[in-house]
Formats: sequence, structure tokens, C-alpha cells
Amino acid sequence: MTVRVTVAKGRVVRDQRGRKCPDGDFPVDEKDFFWSAHIRSGDLELVKPKVSDTAAAVPEPSNKVAAK
Repeated sequence: MTVRVTVAKGRVVRDQRGRKCPDGDFPVDEKDFFWSAHIRSGDLELVKPKVSDTAAAVPEPSNKVAAK
């Protein structure tokens, strides 16, 4: 599963090839052992998805039984 992360403040994280990770948010596979270790250690922080104004509204579930 792909999630968006950002490097924690004051940390420098390098990818598997030794390159510095970008300053902004970027996608990683949270199931990958390499990235999950960085998330658990606090080197990477999960970015909460942005809710846009154009997002589809989900109707409230109704627990009422329809009358016949």
C-alpha cells in the first residue's frame, strides 16, 4: 500500500540507493521493510490526505427501517 510521507524535522533520510529523500512529501510503500522501519523509528512522518472541496459527500447511513 502506498502512503505519502515527509522527512521528520531535523532528520536526513536516504533511500536504498543512498540518495537524500526530498524535502516535501513523497510516496512510499508502507509494506516495504526499508520504509516501514523509517516510519516506525520516526524518521518519516505520514502525511494526512487532503480533503478537497470537490470530494464526493458520503451520505449518512440510515438505521431506520422503511415503512411498507
